[in-house]
Amino acid sequence: MLKRYPTPILKPYWPFFVGGLIVYWGASKFSNAMLHADEFVNDPRNPRFARGEPLAEVKKD
Repeated sequence: MLKRYPTPILKPYWPFFVGGLIVYWGASKFSNAMLHADEFVNDPRNPRFARGEPLAEVKKD
């Protein structure tokens, strides 16, 4: 049998869990922002084309 030790896990590591969630959220927001940027919106590797969406109109000054 395994012995049970009262080792705290959540109490000392909660800042790392929160930091990991914040980094995950920020990377997701950045990724979505880049997918909709004018430079990459009509790239054939964009996931929109897998859904069958047409090319997007891009304003050029």
